[in-house]
Amino acid sequence: MYSEQISESLVFHLQNVAHLSFSQDSDYKDIISPFTRIYFITEGNGSLNIGNHRILLEAGNLYMIPSLTSCSYHFGTGLSHYYIHLSIDQANGLSPFNQHAIKNKTSACELDQSLFQRILQINPDLQLPHHHPNVYQTKLWLNKKVSYKSASQHLETTGILKQLFSHFLEPGQSHALTSMLKYNIQPVLIHIQNNLQLEIRVSELASLAYLSKDHFSKVFKSITGMAPCDYIIRKRIERAQFLLLTTESGQKEIMEQTGFKSASYFSRIFKMNTGYPPERYRKQNNQE
Repeated sequence: MYSEQISESLVFHLQNVAHLSFSQDSDYKDIISPFTRIYFITEGNGSLNIGNHRILLEAGNLYMIPSLTSCSYHFGTGLSHYYIHLSIDQANGLSPFNQHAIKNKTSACELDQSLFQRILQINPDLQLPHHHPNVYQTKLWLNKKVSYKSASQHLETTGILKQLFSHFLEPGQSHALTSMLKYNIQPVLIHIQNNLQLEIRVSELASLAYLSKDHFSKVFKSITGMAPCDYIIRKRIERAQFLLLTTESGQKEIMEQTGFKSASYFSRIFKMNTGYPPERYRKQNNQE
């Protein structure tokens, strides 16, 4: 049974919106954004690579890349598209991408072009300052907040964002989400998210779910695909990625906020998960 509380807790924040056309072939490699991106291709063709998965960019389709997802683009000459950059949070601190089955590509319906036109109309001048992500992803622009002139503008904007996001949700409730509710795992995920800077023991997580440590570990892995310790590390790394891209915090401060005690371990495990040591990751994805 679907719970309305799951979607009601989602909070959407618009960052950028515009319509853009390419007069020549353009390629952008290994791009990582702290924001989720939604595209609507209106003309032309291109391609999107997420890991080893190649997705064709075709007119009449919508595309979404979750935040902190490494990808590469090819925009062909004549390609035109609307783009939206946004953040999607939950009141409990969790990521919707960990709780829902998400697709990266879906067909646009007749209403979608009107939705993009409308959100652009009521939120003008939110285009990116430059086409290349390694130029526009600077601290000045990442920290810029959208100012709404009225409650109606804010409500209409968030309503459009929710409607567009809904297209990317796979129908039905995922097995993982059903199991998470059944075994009371949601409080465990919230506890992890809110205490990344502290030591987190598997035994205390098991007690939150009212399960034995061994049973909890098996249930947790069946739901998340990871052992509890591996999941905690993944969440620490994701928090570190976001801080590296959106703040000027030094490595020591980031380690304190993410619960890493050793600089050498932090650097090694960060590189293992992202392909880069922390400082190079920051420079690679946030160049002037």
